Amino acid sequence: MINIKLIDKYNREITRLRVSVISSCNLNCPYCHNEGFSSHNSNKLTLDQIKKLLSIIDKYSISSVKITGGEPLLHPQIVDIVKIFSSHHKIRDLSMTTNGLLLEKYAQKLKNAGLNRVNISCDSYHYNPSYKSLKSIAKQITIALEVGLTPIKLNMVLLKGINENEIEPMINFTAEKGITLQIIELIDLDKEYFNKFHVSLENLASKLENEAVEIRIRELHQRKQYTLPNGAKVEIVNPVHNTNFCMNCKTLRVTNDFQFQPCLYRIDNLVPIGEDIDKSLKEAIERRRPFFVKGKNIHD
Repeated sequence: MINIKLIDKYNREITRLRVSVISSCNLNCPYCHNEGFSSHNSNKLTLDQIKKLLSIIDKYSISSVKITGGEPLLHPQIVDIVKIFSSHHKIRDLSMTTNGLLLEKYAQKLKNAGLNRVNISCDSYHYNPSYKSLKSIAKQITIALEVGLTPIKLNMVLLKGINENEIEPMINFTAEKGITLQIIELIDLDKEYFNKFHVSLENLASKLENEAVEIRIRELHQRKQYTLPNGAKVEIVNPVHNTNFCMNCKTLRVTNDFQFQPCLYRIDNLVPIGEDIDKSLKEAIERRRPFFVKGKNIHD
């Protein structure tokens, strides 16, 4: 079995692919970064393109794939895509990020096809017509748990004046369900929106540090995961203020128009995936740069 390591010039080994299979979504969240890639076209990957990605998984030390969108469950062949990836013996972790609205229809099919787990985006505990709430997806979360798409992570983007007061009930809910809460820092893709709604996670991280009975530092991005006395697991995702975030990035993205994207925060260095996928891959690795270094955007 070939297992060549993919290491960029900053000594970061790439072990994960994050594959955006479709640009469409059934929501229009105002903070959405569209996987860092904005396109006016309606794109979706084909099964042949998905199969082409297997050739680099065959050869290199990639063992994890996350399927994303837009909303991946809108892809008409999403179950087949999961089957293609899950059939590869080197993929040890196959996951999906979804808003959860279609999980009632797809959860069992995805599990049968080989999906390991899901991340579900949910920002609000109480009903809020502008943001994803537990009221709209509580049933879908239960179904995902029942079919075994676990461990489940709930992704909560923290927004000033919107959901700051909902952290505690979200923590209690996830503790009760045995799922992990990821609290995510809003990133600066729209200056006006960012200035209005951004909340630093530093104070929250300090509070969790004081309360935690266990603190685990994940290899990915050197993120901290806090286990609280009630059993809740809370993970902080703060690329701006986590000085180790970019320097411990192990992910290479594939856009929904079939290009390699070396960094979530940049769209000026995309590499179209041509007939020689190895050549495209090596060019993408060559273009990888950390975006934030010690909390500062080095590309300003």
